[in-house]
Amino acid sequence: MRNLSDEALDLTEIPGGCQPSPLHCIEQAIAGLRQYQALTTSFDLGLLDILHKPMTARECAESTGCRPDLISLLCDGLTLLGFLEKAGDQYCTTEFSRRYFTRDAPFPQENAIAFQRRLAGLWLHLPDILKSGPVTYNRAEMFRDVIIPSMADNCRCGLLQRVTRSVAAIPEFRMARRLLDLGGGHGLYSIAFCMKNPELEAVVFDLPPVTSATRDFIARYHATRVSTLEGDFFKDPIGNGYDILFSSSNPGGKVPTLIPKIADSLKKGGLFINKQALDDIPADPWSDLEWNLWTFEGVQKKPVRYTFDNSVPLVEYNRRLIDHGFEIREIVPVDSLSAMTIAQKTT
Repeated sequence: MRNLSDEALDLTEIPGGCQPSPLHCIEQAIAGLRQYQALTTSFDLGLLDILHKPMTARECAESTGCRPDLISLLCDGLTLLGFLEKAGDQYCTTEFSRRYFTRDAPFPQENAIAFQRRLAGLWLHLPDILKSGPVTYNRAEMFRDVIIPSMADNCRCGLLQRVTRSVAAIPEFRMARRLLDLGGGHGLYSIAFCMKNPELEAVVFDLPPVTSATRDFIARYHATRVSTLEGDFFKDPIGNGYDILFSSSNPGGKVPTLIPKIADSLKKGGLFINKQALDDIPADPWSDLEWNLWTFEGVQKKPVRYTFDNSVPLVEYNRRLIDHGFEIREIVPVDSLSAMTIAQKTT
């Protein structure tokens, strides 16, 4: 085998294993960083808001307090990404930007961006976290202030509608009168279910600080048939006599010890609809590492994303449901990472 030191002295031979460049991975990462910084900076500057009408780069600079030569290059980059369109020397937001990324957008992503920024900040502190362990957040406050608003932004862009359509297609849904949204957070699923079924009343169960955010969404959508119930579902009663118990991306949705409480809350013949991450999601060490950069007080995560110490694989969880008198009626794919189990209480 040729010595690597000898290889370095030979300037006539291309080094092995450096196609196209030994820095290719870093160059790709920097390209992503450029776009991330450009998008978040344009959001902070309100650039996409002022460009609801066509403006030149100089006019943009005057409105934002930036240099015309640099703001012009930023706008060219945003045009390349599809956030702006250019006609002559004027820029204007695209329909995509107006739908999601302006302050008055019908589907604003401001809270989702804030969550992504928090995750990006964790990566900046990776050396410290690798040595001292994950950053620990207060569970209730993190859900109320960061996760719930971000999930609300995200789910309204298609996920909420797909899930609601699937649930509304279940024959028993039309006859349901009481629904519990366990760990329902923003409550948008309950609000949408009540829009689909005019006879339905829904209760969103979540931690006391979280339900204050839930009530804001209830008021925004004038959802008079949606109410809240405060508590910790691991410790507190969740009520009973429900026709449907719905759970979406809930950490308790793979915890077997909660199954008896879920069963007791439902009428005989009632449905437990449980949307959860699949067991066989593609391996991604970067996402798994990010999952382990932060945690909640009193919560122990497993190394693989979306899993906790007291949870079991979805296949095992569904088997436990059968052991507790449920029949697994159907497993409905939601997207590439999750599915919805529809289980009926038979005994």
